[in-house]
Amino acid sequence: MHNIRRCSLFAAILSCTFFTFAFAQTKHAITHEDVWLMKRVGAPIPSPDGKWVVFSVVEPAYDEKDVVTDLWIVPANGSAAPRKITNTKGGESGTNWSPDSKSIAFSAKREGDEVNQIYLLNIASGGDAVRFTSLSTGASSPQFSPDGKMLLFTSTVFPGAINDEENKKIAAEQKARKYNARVYESFPIRYWNRWLTDQQTHLFVQSLDAGAKAKDILAGSNLVKEKGFAGRIADAGEEFDATWTPESDAIIFAATTEKNKAAYTNVGTQLYKVSATGGEPSAITKERGSYSKPKFSPDGKSLYYLFERETGKVYNLTRLAKSDWPAVGISKIITASTDRSLLSFAITPNNQRIYFTVEHYGREVISWCNSVGTDGSDNRPLLRRRKGTLTNLTIPSKTSSTIIFTNYEEATSPAEITRLDIENNSTPKFLTSFNSDAVSKIDWQ
Repeated sequence: MHNIRRCSLFAAILSCTFFTFAFAQTKHAITHEDVWLMKRVGAPIPSPDGKWVVFSVVEPAYDEKDVVTDLWIVPANGSAAPRKITNTKGGESGTNWSPDSKSIAFSAKREGDEVNQIYLLNIASGGDAVRFTSLSTGASSPQFSPDGKMLLFTSTVFPGAINDEENKKIAAEQKARKYNARVYESFPIRYWNRWLTDQQTHLFVQSLDAGAKAKDILAGSNLVKEKGFAGRIADAGEEFDATWTPESDAIIFAATTEKNKAAYTNVGTQLYKVSATGGEPSAITKERGSYSKPKFSPDGKSLYYLFERETGKVYNLTRLAKSDWPAVGISKIITASTDRSLLSFAITPNNQRIYFTVEHYGREVISWCNSVGTDGSDNRPLLRRRKGTLTNLTIPSKTSSTIIFTNYEEATSPAEITRLDIENNSTPKFLTSFNSDAVSKIDWQ
């Protein structure tokens, strides 16, 4: 009897060992090709009504001309698989939803375009994207006004040019000259791997009415004539972090007038307000430091933004601050007691809470605090998984309950789109799985 048991146990061990060996044989050690050719899923961009999520997917290749970048869409409840909604050689960027959740705007360089232009795509009715802008200097980062009647975007123009005709004239003169030397009189002269020119990034507004023309709302202002004028310096270049006011009559943006001093001092940014019809921008913040990522609460009564106070130290924490709207006064720091720098934030549809991401032992985690009557001392962690990180936090503004969308990634899995239902639980629900098959074939040791 004992011999039979020993034989059975031996057979079971042998069978298990063979299965483990066979399973290992189906996997392979990670290679450069595995890492490089993984699909790269972009940040989630939910519709205001919370029913859809648009995102970009990059399909890498070793030859740049073979790289494919397109926009995809997935139901926010995960009821269907993602589907591709663009299929062109050039990629799309800066995607933004219309207030009625029916259309999206994005920047792309398509057949016949010399530079990127803004395109509109009606998600509700389908069909092809329609080109919206025709600027010689290109267009990017589109944003619908809250009333859905105008589009805000950026373009890189020549100093002193008031309209597109003048930009074309200056460009033609520079192309026709027999020399290509450039004189630099102040810092900076280069940004990473590219030389800087004298061109500036400006804000433009264009009505959605047929035949409307784009207007440079910063052209001719004293602000852009400052030698140190620029947007907030980010990894990809200059960012204005521009956002419409709730009334759709003005734009709030971050800018500096100290770009030319960056070689020997900390460069701060302030928040400015400019009319949607143009004019002289006015600073709405005063304290020394860096302001960025302004965002209005869904009820339009508060303006939130990230603020890094200038203290003379090498490192300053990035806090969440708030001002009343439209009577902007002294900033109130919401996360004064938080010992971490904020990376991003989003406001709930009922205006009661702010969710934000912070670094936690080398990863990003989500925390939250109340929006009213708090200094942030009630900050509470929402999701601290043992592994992985949550990035690109966003919340739809017109939903009946709070839904959080993020990218989730681990060391053994590239970023995918996830959804968090706060009222039910905080476990991420994956809406995409573009790399799951490729990941399953790798022996991660």
